[in-house]
Amino acid sequence: MSPYYGIRRLGPYLGVIQVIDVGDACAYSTNGHSWRIRQQTASGRFRWGVPHAAGTGNDPVRITNAPKLVEALERHPPVPFPIRDRYELWLLRQETRKPLALLSTRYRAEEMDAVRDPHWRAFPTTDSGFVSPTLLEREAVSSRQRHPSHRDELENMINMASRPLPAAQWFERRPDGSGIGLNGLRLVKNETGRMLSAEAFPELLVSEDWPDSNMCGLIDDYHNWCAGSLLAHQNLSVATRKRLERAACQRPTGLLAVYPLIPEILDKDAIDIALVSAKLMNAC
Repeated sequence: MSPYYGIRRLGPYLGVIQVIDVGDACAYSTNGHSWRIRQQTASGRFRWGVPHAAGTGNDPVRITNAPKLVEALERHPPVPFPIRDRYELWLLRQETRKPLALLSTRYRAEEMDAVRDPHWRAFPTTDSGFVSPTLLEREAVSSRQRHPSHRDELENMINMASRPLPAAQWFERRPDGSGIGLNGLRLVKNETGRMLSAEAFPELLVSEDWPDSNMCGLIDDYHNWCAGSLLAHQNLSVATRKRLERAACQRPTGLLAVYPLIPEILDKDAIDIALVSAKLMNAC
């Protein structure tokens, strides 16, 4: 089994991380250049070691008591690594019992934990910067003096679609995109072991199937806001990747941070212009 793989960070979504796992030590990177080290102690517990280690260039990697990790870092293949977190935890839509929003992922079956909190979160608690053009347009014609934050409105919409008793289920995704249902929370008869087609799963983070145009617009705005990180996902459709590239170019600093992890670029000229803009913005 290869020690090199990528996983998606969720709960809330924080993009894709690269992993080098040699068993008793691991290295993690969000950009493919700098690595954070985690090593196993004599007691069997893991602790964070050297904050960052260069895995490229002429500087040798210096890590104490982890020769296998040093070798793996010095010889790692180009990023991005294949994404391997095929076990996915989905919040279920109450009406259809189909996947609604992605809550978590795991690389190995034994890492799947019991579902205790099925609440979906769009961003970390301290991140309140999300702005939805759809909601701005609606607010412009509203007589209300105060409106909920766009993050809160997004989270409320998703979580309300799973209530009154939210259910969540682990699925093992197959190479063709289909998934077999595993354990979860508040599952009903025959849901454990069920097989869902690839079309039953949202391609990105949350379902884009909603009865109202404002709802659909809000979900589009959320995915567009996360577009830079979402471009690091693999096996996206061409149409989705094109749309995400256009959105990512509107927020170039976010694109610059994840650019090394993007497996495929469709409009290289547009992306290059956005990257130059991001570098200029960072230099100011």
